[in-house]
Parts: sequence; C-alpha cells; structure tokens
Amino acid sequence: MSVDSISAAPTGRTGVRSLRGLGIAVVLLLGLVIAADVFAVVAGARMYALSGAEAVEFEVYDRWDRLYRWSDVATMNTFVACGVVFIVWFRRARINAEVFAPDGHSVSRGWAVWGWLVPAVNLVVPRRIALDIWSASTPGSHLGPAPRQSSGLVNAWWTLWVVSTVPTALATYTYAKAEGPADTRQAIALALVAVLCDIATAVLAILVVRRLTSLQHRKALEDGTLS
Repeated sequence: MSVDSISAAPTGRTGVRSLRGLGIAVVLLLGLVIAADVFAVVAGARMYALSGAEAVEFEVYDRWDRLYRWSDVATMNTFVACGVVFIVWFRRARINAEVFAPDGHSVSRGWAVWGWLVPAVNLVVPRRIALDIWSASTPGSHLGPAPRQSSGLVNAWWTLWVVSTVPTALATYTYAKAEGPADTRQAIALALVAVLCDIATAVLAILVVRRLTSLQHRKALEDGTLS
C-alpha cells in the first residue's frame, strides 16, 4: 500500500493539547545539539590541522584525538535524545492538526513517527506531514496549500536536513576505508562539513518548532479547541 493511499485515522479527541511544554523541551535539546556540534567543530578543526602538520608532539595529538572522540559521543547522544523528543512533539502537532482539519491530511497519523524511521521514506514523508500540519494550524485559514512563508521555512529546514546526510555518509565511509593519514584527514574534513550543516539545520529546526507551536496555540484559541 502506498503512502498516498493511506487515509488519516480519526483522532478520537475534540480538543487540542498545548505544544508549549514539549516545544520548550525540543528547543532546549536542539540548543544542546548545537553546543555539541560546536564542540565537534573546534575539536575537528584542530585534528584536521594536526593531521596535516609535519611534526606534532604526541601528547598534544593524543589530547585532541581524545577530545575529538568525545565530541563524536556528545553529538550522537544529544542527537538521539533530541530526536526522540522531537518526534513526540511532531506527532502531537499532527494530532492537533487533525482537530483543526480532520480530513485534509495526505498520509495517516502513524507516519508522523514511522516516516522518520523508514529508510528512503524519511527523506520525503516528514516534510509532507509538516506542511500539512502547518496549513491546518494557520489561524484564519482552511487546509490547502501551505502558506508561502511556512513552505519557505519548512523547505529550507528540510533541504539542509537532507543535504547534511551526504557528507555524513561520505565521512563514515571514508573513515571505514582509511588507509593512511591523508584518508583520515579527508574524513575529518567531510565530518566538519556535516557538522556545520547540522548546526544550520538545528537553527532552522528551532525556528520551525517555535513558529508551529505558536501557530497551533493561536489557532486553538481562535477556534476554542484548546483543552
């Protein structure tokens, strides 16, 4: 069965639950993601310089190598923690959007979670759901094509998200196949590009979360559906 053919499931609810608490949690976790990424940029840039130097003291190299490895752990842990809470926020936003517009969604509610987890699907479906949610949540509007300003913000965020997967995959592959210092240095460079993309993506994600949380709150007050 294709994604397009799956109809939206009924919510079983008549009110909208506020996204504010979850929205604050997601924004704070995105801030931690950015902090970990900045740490990774600093450590990665230093390792890139050291790996290309003609002579490096062992203690200096070992210290930065350990910091670089710790930065990798930090970025992974903050990403996973943020991802879990973000998906919870995203699903609740979708359920709220069904209250605003019960019959106007292109895919079923379950894809608000599975759409992030299924390979290939996760490159397309979450963006479609986000645009549907945004359209349904815009005060004073009916469900239809997403307002231009929301499409621009969502598309910018989603484009960076998809683009960032390319250097990440290349860095992982290059590390796995590295046979010498030159290959390792190339992998570090690719990882730096990936982390910089992640920082930009996280900044846009904060804007998306804050804006959509605010839209849904205003819409629920306007419609009298806030529970």
